[in-house]
Formats: sequence, C-alpha cells, structure tokens
Amino acid sequence: MKSRSYPFIAYFFLLPILQMIVFNQFGLGSQLVPQVTLLFLIFYPTDSDQTLYLLVAFLYGLYLDILHSTMGLQAAACVTVAFFRPFIITSVFGKNYGYVNIRLQQTSLLALSAYCLNIVLIHHLVYYVFGVSSWTQWLQIIQQFIFGSLYTLLFLIAIMFLLQKNKQ
Repeated sequence: MKSRSYPFIAYFFLLPILQMIVFNQFGLGSQLVPQVTLLFLIFYPTDSDQTLYLLVAFLYGLYLDILHSTMGLQAAACVTVAFFRPFIITSVFGKNYGYVNIRLQQTSLLALSAYCLNIVLIHHLVYYVFGVSSWTQWLQIIQQFIFGSLYTLLFLIAIMFLLQKNKQ
C-alpha cells in the first residue's frame, strides 16, 4: 500500500464522522445540510484506477448511508460522481489531469470552485431526485437541489480557502 493512501483511508472514515458531529449542526432546517463529505470524492487521487475509484465511491456512499440512514441515496450519488469525475476534471483542468493530482496549493480557487460546483451539482441532483418519493413533488426537488447545492458549495469553498491559506 502506498504511503499516500493513508490520508485517504483516514478521510474515508473521519469526514463522515466530522459531518455528523460538526457540520450537521450548521443545517438550515431538516433538509439543508452542507455535505462536506464530498471532499473525499473531490480530492481522491486522479491517477488512481477508475474502477477502483468507482468501488471506493460505492463503499464510501454505503458507509454514509449507514451513518445517515439514507437508504442507498448516498451510494447512488457517490457512484454517479465517480463515474462523471474524469469528464469534469478534463473539462475544468484540461486533458493532462491524470498526471497531476488536484492540490490545494497548486490550483486556483476559481478552478477548484468550478470543479466542486460540477461535483456538487451531480451529487445533489441524484441525491434529491431519488430521495423524493413522488414526481408530483418536483418543486420540492428543485428547491432542495438548488439551495442544497449552493449551501454545500459555500461550505466547500470556505473550507478549501481556509486550507489553502493555512498551507501557504
């Protein structure tokens, strides 16, 4: 096992616990909670095997489902994000993404924000569409999707900004 894998193993287990203990307290209402657990999927190494990443994303989503009792919603959303991530990275960062991992110190906050926006939109679209039991509640789906995405994106950008400033 590579030594650079150890932090991601820790993030796999610690981010969901941090989400439950800290970030769930920042919820606005019962449905509007920032999903900072997406940081694991965002910063997972880009040069790793895509099949392994899909499997890890599924297990991560399953772990989140168990902790949050979301009945497979997180697993579906995480696998969808993992599937589309190479396309998102290529469109935001360019073709040579596989050789350079996304690092806070080396990437502009604007590029990271665009990358995170795409990840959050895909995750939340799958999460909220599958989470609402009926299409007659389409207005609720759209409302949760828009406000949940903006709220999560705000938290992710703030965390990345703080971490980026801290590392410099």
